Amino acid sequence: MTEPKVIPGQAGGLVYLLRVGVDPEVPPVIMLHGKGGDEKVMWVLEGVLPKGGIVASPRGPYRLPEGGYQWKESTKGEWPSITDFARAGEALLRMVDDLERRFGLDRNRLVFMGFSQGAALAFTGAALGMLHPAALVSLAGYLPEGEINLLHGSQVFWGHGLRDDLVPIERARDDVARLRSVGAEVHYCEADIGHKLGVECARGLDIWLSEQFSLSYK
Repeated sequence: MTEPKVIPGQAGGLVYLLRVGVDPEVPPVIMLHGKGGDEKVMWVLEGVLPKGGIVASPRGPYRLPEGGYQWKESTKGEWPSITDFARAGEALLRMVDDLERRFGLDRNRLVFMGFSQGAALAFTGAALGMLHPAALVSLAGYLPEGEINLLHGSQVFWGHGLRDDLVPIERARDDVARLRSVGAEVHYCEADIGHKLGVECARGLDIWLSEQFSLSYK
């Protein structure tokens, strides 16, 4: 398998790592890191993805003083809202356009897989109608505050740790309930872990993606 290559941002757009696809039947996946991450950190999760499709992972546009990047300008107080992620959502849309134009990404089969704050960005793009992913994956993530009616009919996998000390399990359960209340179809998995993806939910995600896209489960 070839190593992912760095794709410079076009006209000030997002820098991202890309592994080009070799099988057009496999859905493309964009992996979105959490607060303090970068374009490299999500590749440890590549093993749960269907093999052979386009995989890309962008770097957040906002650099943190302590190192790493994030998807919104730093704010204090309550949980972030959809508007806090709107500018990053626009940048993500431009990246999808770039991937479609230059590398043949099929946006009708696109999967967003976000960890923590990266999941919030994925939900934002869909909630604002910027992007229409075929599937959304939230790993230790959260749903930003705001209007989410456009998430009606969304196919969502949500994996969360019972001992998550950054995004409490109660928050995750409430957010899943919000999604279901607007008609999103959510496959929800809990595991006895902290702020990360557990083995049980990783296996569940693998199976779920295979079922969503009629792929052979490996």
